[in-house]
Amino acid sequence: IGITGSDGKTTTATIISELLKRAGYCVFLGGNIGRPLLSEIPHMKNNDFVVVELSSFQLMDMKLSPHTAVITNISPNHLDKHRDMQEYINAKKNIFAFQTKENKTVANYDNDITAGFLKETKAAPLAFSKNYLPGNGVYLESGMIILSRNGKSEKILDAGDIKIPGMHNVENYMAAIGAVCEYVSAQDIQKVAASFAGVPHRLEFVRELDGVKYYNSSIDSSPTR
Repeated sequence: IGITGSDGKTTTATIISELLKRAGYCVFLGGNIGRPLLSEIPHMKNNDFVVVELSSFQLMDMKLSPHTAVITNISPNHLDKHRDMQEYINAKKNIFAFQTKENKTVANYDNDITAGFLKETKAAPLAFSKNYLPGNGVYLESGMIILSRNGKSEKILDAGDIKIPGMHNVENYMAAIGAVCEYVSAQDIQKVAASFAGVPHRLEFVRELDGVKYYNSSIDSSPTR
């Protein structure tokens, strides 16, 4: 499972890893999140999951795509390094460009660029949205995250039960649910959502003093974050 996007990659990749571990799988989490996985390859078995955060720089020259591709969103980023915005977008596309019809692309339907990816992919598309009701995907309705597949809808998670704050984290959960819905039960998702406190330096709760809550969000280094 590969995860990319301008914002939310690390949190979404970590949520996916936590969901799969909760369901009993052996999971290897790494890539742009800071942990190289090459040394772990001898320990990987056929039924294990590898969850990899991928930056535009890592994707630029890739000629393979993961079985499941997740794109959280796309906004102008790293343009001091990329030739232009189009090169940045094209790099991100490599996460699904080499997929087949047996694979899956999960993407944000509320973002114009990533919504376009769902039309381009050769894999099975699965949208997530807080604003719309995609025919096949994950959406938010009356505060409830709902999974819709093959004409059937299932209530998965009350967004109010997610421990980490912010609507963007509701979106991160929707992306993660879309990625692993075949492998993880609603009960497992609910347990993780209620207990997972987030990753370091991203709205990381420090303490509450005199009615004021303090958060460490020092990783927020771009305007959209």
